[in-house]
Amino acid sequence: MLPRLRQQLEHWTPWLPNGMAILGAIAYFLQSRSYALTQLSVLDEGAYLLKGFWFASGQYVPYQDYGPLTNHMPLAFLIPGYIQAWFGPSLALGRYFAVLLGILFILGLWLIIRRLSGNWIAAAAVWAMALNPALIKMYSVAVTQGLIAAMLVWIMYLSLGKERSRWHLFVGSAIAGLMALTRLNMTPVLFLLILYLIWEHGWPTGLSAGALGVGIWLLGHAIFWPGILQMWATYTPQELTPFLDPWRVPVEALPSWTSGVSLQSRLLSFLEALRFNFVPLMSALAAWLLWPKPDSWPDASKRRSAIFLSVLLATLLIMHAIASLGADYCVFCFPLYTAFFSVLGLILFLLVWPSCDSPRSRVIDNTAKILLFALPAALSVASYSLFAATILPRPWIRQLLIFELPRTSGFSIQPGTIPFWGLLENRYGLSYAESSRFVQGALGYAGMLLLGILFGAVLLWLARQFPQFLAKRSELRLNSFASSAMLVLLLAGFVLSPSPFLGGGYRTYDCTENVIAGYERLTTELQDELPSDALVFWRGGRSAIPLLEIENIQTFPAQLNGDYSYRLAGNADDLERYGLWGPALLQNWLQNADLILVEKDLYRTWLQDALESGPYELLTTTDRLVDCSPRSEILIYTYRPD
Repeated sequence: MLPRLRQQLEHWTPWLPNGMAILGAIAYFLQSRSYALTQLSVLDEGAYLLKGFWFASGQYVPYQDYGPLTNHMPLAFLIPGYIQAWFGPSLALGRYFAVLLGILFILGLWLIIRRLSGNWIAAAAVWAMALNPALIKMYSVAVTQGLIAAMLVWIMYLSLGKERSRWHLFVGSAIAGLMALTRLNMTPVLFLLILYLIWEHGWPTGLSAGALGVGIWLLGHAIFWPGILQMWATYTPQELTPFLDPWRVPVEALPSWTSGVSLQSRLLSFLEALRFNFVPLMSALAAWLLWPKPDSWPDASKRRSAIFLSVLLATLLIMHAIASLGADYCVFCFPLYTAFFSVLGLILFLLVWPSCDSPRSRVIDNTAKILLFALPAALSVASYSLFAATILPRPWIRQLLIFELPRTSGFSIQPGTIPFWGLLENRYGLSYAESSRFVQGALGYAGMLLLGILFGAVLLWLARQFPQFLAKRSELRLNSFASSAMLVLLLAGFVLSPSPFLGGGYRTYDCTENVIAGYERLTTELQDELPSDALVFWRGGRSAIPLLEIENIQTFPAQLNGDYSYRLAGNADDLERYGLWGPALLQNWLQNADLILVEKDLYRTWLQDALESGPYELLTTTDRLVDCSPRSEILIYTYRPD
């Protein structure tokens, strides 16, 4: 960003930018390893690892009838599955494989940014990832975010630009085909890539490279035909694909779980995606806002690359927003979905920025002002829950609620006083507890909003001063307020990425203990309690990791997805054939299982009623998984009919 200084540094110390990149990669690795050890496992992780091991070891095959629910494309399970089949099933192996994928992601990002913008900007890009705890955490567990991000960045490295060799294009297309067999939601990458290759390299080269990717994609469908049609039946409208009805879950199979979240919660999910992917997503927004005029591009190839990245990123954003924010299934998955592809925004910005030297219209400048002022306010409000206890401690709220106010009637003061919470009770019917929550929320959100507004005002002032600052110290000239504003916003986001306002606010699965060691202890304890070849009813946690390392037991595979695969209605045989379960199967499985494993936190509602009203006996209770996961003990029951 500072050409003269950058040239001097590269002349004096050519090793320095690469050294900084290596330090950034080391910082990423150390954090990734730490998060791999200390994050609690989630349902998806347990399902990927256990199903993958079952598939790779031949116990089941993907999409088979009466097998586990294969709710993703086959490689999402088979890649971690074969890693475990080769080296032994364990959470530790799955997590360390995720760490390795993260390093490959960083290497691919460094290579492509170095080619586009030089060594110093490549080092900065590495640090942009290393300073973001949210993305590192998402990429450090055995789910598909890290795998897809690594695939995507290497596709871009191998395919972007006119100087790519044919073997680069063929390998990039092959990876795109494999990625479409890993996550259905990433299929657009393959076909948009083919269009780009034809546009950039012509019909013969583009079609031949694209044919390899499509061939791999079709081969995967042929191998898993016709079961793989379940995926297309699930995610395509029935009106448009009635021919897929034989592979579609019957409509009477009513799901037991929907998010049922409000518009406010959907907005919060959107803001969380922005917080946790701030620098990449704001980079994309800056690129679109500052899009160069046609004659400002240094060559047509970079313009084609930027258009391809823009179309690809916009397509993926819209698709995933509709699938999460526009539905009720997994509204708060949007931040996780965005992590698949947000890195594209960083690459796009570095393609566009060198050509953003023309003045901007007043509309664009005003849009930048609004963004610079409004975004800090919105993100501050979205991160309020992390600061609630700090900003407004309970003693302060209590003192406010018991503060005595004069009694009033109409517009006249009456004798005596009334505590503030009593006034709220009289006028709005709020109890003391409700008044406490209302006051804390109202004052807390107002305080965070004010803080965000003040920070936005500071950014506006910096954006006005920044052009003069750069002019005195470099050859870089910012010819519009929009350019200055977006650059200031990105630099602020870069510096603040580790803070709770942005990437540091992702704490959902944080733990201060070694979670992997906790699962190993729990597995050993369960192994001692469970007889060989025992048939187990599993409700022992949201993640099925304990089942992964226990040898010689059987389970009901439909249970691995927990409530997400439970249906309130539907024919029992049809449900089990699709990898689902329901009330009839529940009763049957409880009575036929040798042992029933129930996590203490899940011992409630229908399961508690069934176990307490039937002839079931509690045999023992395991130790807690880790102290940071209360009620994680597993209760072991058995069925003892009279």
